[in-house]
Formats: sequence, C-alpha cells, structure tokens
Amino acid sequence: MKPNIGTKDRIARLLIGVVLISLALINKSTFMALAGLFSIYEALSSWCVFYQLLGRNTCPIKNPKKSFEWKETLIVGLRILIVAIVLNIFARFIGLSTWYDFLNAPTKVLSWDNYIFLFAVYPFLLGFVSKWKK
Repeated sequence: MKPNIGTKDRIARLLIGVVLISLALINKSTFMALAGLFSIYEALSSWCVFYQLLGRNTCPIKNPKKSFEWKETLIVGLRILIVAIVLNIFARFIGLSTWYDFLNAPTKVLSWDNYIFLFAVYPFLLGFVSKWKK
C-alpha cells in the first residue's frame, strides 16, 4: 500500500478517530467504535482505501516509504506473546508472581526477586524479542 494521505489529513483522521471512540464509549455504540478505529488506522498507515479508489493523493512525498507492515507486526506480536507465555510458565515453576497475580492483588507486598522479575527482567526480555530480526 502506497501512502496517499498527507500530514493534515492524518491529523484530522486521528482526531476524528479519537472523538468517535470517545463517543462510542459514552453511547455504547459498536459502529462508532469501528468507525473510530478505522479512522485511526488510516491516520497511522497513511493510506485511505477511498482515496485509492478515487485516485486521490494528498501525500506530499513523491516516493514515500512503505506504509504499516501488518505481516511483520503480527509476527513480532506473536513472538512477544509466546515469550510472555513461556515467562509466565517459568515464573510459576520457580515460584515467582506473574503480572496476572500482581494486577489481581496490587497491594500485596512481594519479595525483591519478584519485583526484579516483573519490572526489569520481564519487560527487558519482551523488548529484546521485539527487536529480533528475520
């Protein structure tokens, strides 16, 4: 998908998306939420299906970079998910608390090794996994 939305269009679509999602939460409207998500998607990807169909392009860059890569993002997300599951199993196996445990009882005082695992090791490993290249 070649970007076809300029900066002003992207900002407008992002604002419209936020407003629509806010209204969807207030009015409990699935349609508004989907429209808001679609608008935010367009803003983030710099691509509009309707502009594509109409042959319109407001992107000022003559040879724009590729837009948002769904396949690559899905692969990175799956890697992070798998590592998170493995880390949770490992934590349970050695007797550490997981994020699920922590969020269910946030006032419970944990041992120092639990805090190191939850706030240093866990995010570091997930961040490291996200940086793996093909």
